[in-house]
Amino acid sequence: MSPVSLLLSDKAKARFDAFSDGVFAIVITLLVLELHIPTGREHLASELGSEWPRYLGYFVSFAFIGGVWIAHSTISHFIKAVDATLMRLNLVLLLFVSLLPFTTGTMAAHLFTSVLPLDHLTEPQPAFGPERLAVVLFGVNLTLAALMTYLVIRHVDKTDELAATDRVEEELRGFKRGRGTAVVLQALATVVGVFVPLAAVVVYLGLSVFFFVDPLWIERVRRRVGSHKT
Repeated sequence: MSPVSLLLSDKAKARFDAFSDGVFAIVITLLVLELHIPTGREHLASELGSEWPRYLGYFVSFAFIGGVWIAHSTISHFIKAVDATLMRLNLVLLLFVSLLPFTTGTMAAHLFTSVLPLDHLTEPQPAFGPERLAVVLFGVNLTLAALMTYLVIRHVDKTDELAATDRVEEELRGFKRGRGTAVVLQALATVVGVFVPLAAVVVYLGLSVFFFVDPLWIERVRRRVGSHKT
């Protein structure tokens, strides 16, 4: 690998981290702006209740972005340099992350049509209506962002010049397997959205929370094991 394609300077890696963190922060801020402030004084509870699809979408996207940000921060600790391919993969990842406020808002707006009796939510609908399309669009966005996270990790794992130490390479392989599983599960949840949109969104939430908490839990276990060894 030529010196031009491998950027070893601390400044290059710092810019890589700073730009990515800035995008994550802006996207999360935009998510909050999708939440409507109720203006009614007499029916505040009902107005808040009618906004539940937006709250659900917000929590799904916030947890998902939080999980991707944690994964991205972990990758940053694993590497000592960046190269042109990593920067391009990272930009595509940020592209799909930055689309989340749009797809979240679209899903939330059309999920209002599912405010129906619970027994009706599991009944097959006759046509691929806007609700299903919005939920699937949201799921595709989540899946593509998860896929790009996996591809970033895979590239770091395959490129020896990027990994900080040999020990890091072993951890990267396990990390890569976990994020590959996330891609498959997210894709399957998107397929569920074709048939039962609201159930799919609940699954999106469950997966996002799991992959948000999982790295933190692994790190806690790792510290406990390390403390016992010492």
